[in-house]
Amino acid sequence: MTDETFGEIEYDEECGYICQKTLSFGGTEQPVEVMIICDDDEEISQFHRDAFEALIEGWDEIQHKIAAAILKYYNDEEKGAYGPEDADEFKLWWPEIDTEEELLAKVHLDSIVIQSEYVMESKGKNPLYVLFNRDWGGEDIEDNGVAVLIEDGEVTEVGYKYIAF
Repeated sequence: MTDETFGEIEYDEECGYICQKTLSFGGTEQPVEVMIICDDDEEISQFHRDAFEALIEGWDEIQHKIAAAILKYYNDEEKGAYGPEDADEFKLWWPEIDTEEELLAKVHLDSIVIQSEYVMESKGKNPLYVLFNRDWGGEDIEDNGVAVLIEDGEVTEVGYKYIAF
């Protein structure tokens, strides 16, 4: 099926609609899966379209806000929160990441999640989540990743990927 905003989309019974896009993050083109969460009987709504269009229109500026927010989150909250007791192994789990450039080498754009309007109605205008895989945290790198909530073109929350679901 083709959607006016998302292009070629497929329906997935577990989450709703899925499409593939390519975005540049930190100067590198990266494939990204867009999940448009809908119940069985729902169609893609204008709410979903508006959120995605706002993200794409402001992407050049928003991606820098995302990187800054993840960098702060990493250094202030996540770094060293868990991990091995061995000092050398601990350094492998939690590398020094102090600049946006260093961060860009450690995070990889994974997906965009646009929840249903019902779930996101308490959020700001055009809310959606941008999810990343990351190269720190030892064996959990695929399980937890990083999610960033964007509302009104601003980063309002950073956490593990599960916050998007």
